[in-house]
Amino acid sequence: MENVLDANSKLSEYVVCGAKLSCTLGTAKSNLKMPISHGVFLKDIPQCNINDRVPLMNILSFGSCNRSVPPPPCIPATPLPWMNKKDILLFINGSEALIKDAICSCSFGGIISIDDSGQI
Repeated sequence: MENVLDANSKLSEYVVCGAKLSCTLGTAKSNLKMPISHGVFLKDIPQCNINDRVPLMNILSFGSCNRSVPPPPCIPATPLPWMNKKDILLFINGSEALIKDAICSCSFGGIISIDDSGQI
């Protein structure tokens, strides 16, 4: 695993294409996708940055959304980049590399988190 060390000496993993995601309002898990690579790879897998959050391109559906009853189909709405919880010194295409501790807010009220970095 390729890790990043923050100022407090805590490890986190860099995130790559295929990472496992979950949403606090979703009924299913999802994966982080990258139709186009940034040209940076970890073990031959494209590495992600904080701007890899485009709905239905990078972040796929989480099944249904529990924001109302009956739950409508999930169509993520992620207008803001992922928020890393640590300062990152590695930049990919001008944006911070994405780490496993990051979260992304959905406009419908859900919080998307990374369950597994996708690294083999």
